[in-house]
Amino acid sequence: MEWDRQSGESYPAFEAFKIYLNLSPRTYQKVADAVDKSLTLIKRWAKNHHWRDRADAWDSELQRKSMEKVADEYAAMIARHINVGKLLQAKAANAISQMDLANLPPKFLPALANMIKIGAQLERNARELNNEGNTSENLFAETLNKIYENHIDD
Repeated sequence: MEWDRQSGESYPAFEAFKIYLNLSPRTYQKVADAVDKSLTLIKRWAKNHHWRDRADAWDSELQRKSMEKVADEYAAMIARHINVGKLLQAKAANAISQMDLANLPPKFLPALANMIKIGAQLERNARELNNEGNTSENLFAETLNKIYENHIDD
């Protein structure tokens, strides 16, 4: 990988690069101070071993992994919502099938109907999210936009 030790890169240069990778903001002076080397040497190492490009590649990889994790969590959430919706509907249907509806107290009907309604809505909403023809990357981007829009004033 680009952020691994490069061919011809000395161990001290690579150690300095790892320090550079973990700085925020990244500056050659901070690296020089950390490894007790001259700024001129650090700049030469950085130029010869393409530190900025490698750090950009590192940042991109971290962002890709983060987005992948969020997309996976989003897909798992959809699956959970579908399962909970189906479970609510099944529990309500099972309760209804075992009852003597002629002797059922009226107060139970709205609760069972609501359980079915909520379960169906939960399942429907989750399936719509899952079947909009979006890739997980698009779902992730849309989710981030919604989060951003909801917290813009925070």
